[in-house]
Amino acid sequence: MIAMNVELVLLIGLTLSFLLPTGHSIRTCDSHEICIREKKCEETDDSGKGKLDVRLLDNSCGRGRVCCDKAQLESFDAYEAEIEYRNQHRENPWLFSSENPLKVTTKESTRTDKKEDEGYQSCGVQRECVPRHLCTTGVINEDGRFIIKPRFNDDSNFGCRAVEQCCPVKDQIEEGHNPMQLAVKDFQFKGCGYSNPKGLYYKLEGFNDGESVFAEFPWMVVLMDLEGNYICGGTLIHPQLVLTSAHNVAQYSEDTLLVRAGEWDLNSQTELLPHQMRPVSELHRHQNYNNQTYYNDIALVVLEQPFHIAPHIQPICLPAKETPQLEQDLRDAHCLATGWGHFNLTTRTMEHLLKRIELPAVDHETCQRLLRRTILGRRYNLDASFICAGGEKGKDTCRRDGGSPLFCTLPGQKNRYQLVGIVSWGVECAEQDIPAVYTNVAYLRNWIDEMVAKSGFPLIDSF
Repeated sequence: MIAMNVELVLLIGLTLSFLLPTGHSIRTCDSHEICIREKKCEETDDSGKGKLDVRLLDNSCGRGRVCCDKAQLESFDAYEAEIEYRNQHRENPWLFSSENPLKVTTKESTRTDKKEDEGYQSCGVQRECVPRHLCTTGVINEDGRFIIKPRFNDDSNFGCRAVEQCCPVKDQIEEGHNPMQLAVKDFQFKGCGYSNPKGLYYKLEGFNDGESVFAEFPWMVVLMDLEGNYICGGTLIHPQLVLTSAHNVAQYSEDTLLVRAGEWDLNSQTELLPHQMRPVSELHRHQNYNNQTYYNDIALVVLEQPFHIAPHIQPICLPAKETPQLEQDLRDAHCLATGWGHFNLTTRTMEHLLKRIELPAVDHETCQRLLRRTILGRRYNLDASFICAGGEKGKDTCRRDGGSPLFCTLPGQKNRYQLVGIVSWGVECAEQDIPAVYTNVAYLRNWIDEMVAKSGFPLIDSF
């Protein structure tokens, strides 16, 4: 029997030697390695190609992934973190806390070093494009806010970005001297759903209710791929949990997604409070999501580490389970949607400043009746997993707003909100009497609670 077993092992080994390319073998990663995307491993290679272990696609990591040296990755991550820190040039207590693994200890930068690191662009003789809060020339108001023009080119700004000012060198001030910058240091988290109704720092000139102000809605997040490409919007419901639409992440897995919080101007990396980025550890799409009808269009994203709560990064409240009282509350509430998608169907590009869209909630029966007048036809039945809003000319969510939030004020509270919908689909954009359709968060509250508990988190209170 022993002889037969030995012969069988030799036969299997001989067979595998013919199936595998010369010099290749199936193996598990060594203790000093970790499974990761092949491209990521190549990008972080700091030791010269060909000097590490042979990287195979046919190893235990699975298709498209390889065993990669941990020390190499840690070195690269530390380098990236230091660059991020140098670009920020400040110690935010809520971002660089003792619990934050991204904190980098470095000597305090001088003003000259800071300008060299940030690479201030020249915009004239003895003038530079600097963050607006570092220039005293007509941009800092008594409360510390400074003005930007969101939709129109500012000829006097000589090519500087919206959040920058073409500032005479003599008028530049040190970091931390802006009045509002001092006030924000006293920030204390009050609970879910609180907006910053006037925003922080930035005041818009030519404001037309189409744009939000910086940090106005601190629960808004961006989902991106590993190359930094925009995928969709999402909503922070807990420092480590995000809700988005299932259809936007249907082709992605947790190891191909990143989530960024604290974003406002997609064209800028120099907002006064920096964004935070987190990888994803779990991705839960509703098991009954239908990619043809968009029923149950919801997904829960679990982050590897929680975001650090800050004035511009805070979760929104979740509604209670759907009841007639909730429907009545929504009819009396003030509702808005946000996103970076197209302003309407005729615009070719996304908006770079986060949109702010005031929308009336539309009850189920009325929405179904209006949708039956469209190409959907007279027999269209609006599923219970949907909720509607809008139907006013010129105000709507549109293409690439998918996954972004629809939120309404809590009963009796002016600037505190609950998440009632997730941008899902629509027949048109911004047309009269054609509401947009959103995922009904209250209807799917049981599923949310189930997934939250499954991921090991305590249940989230409604508010």
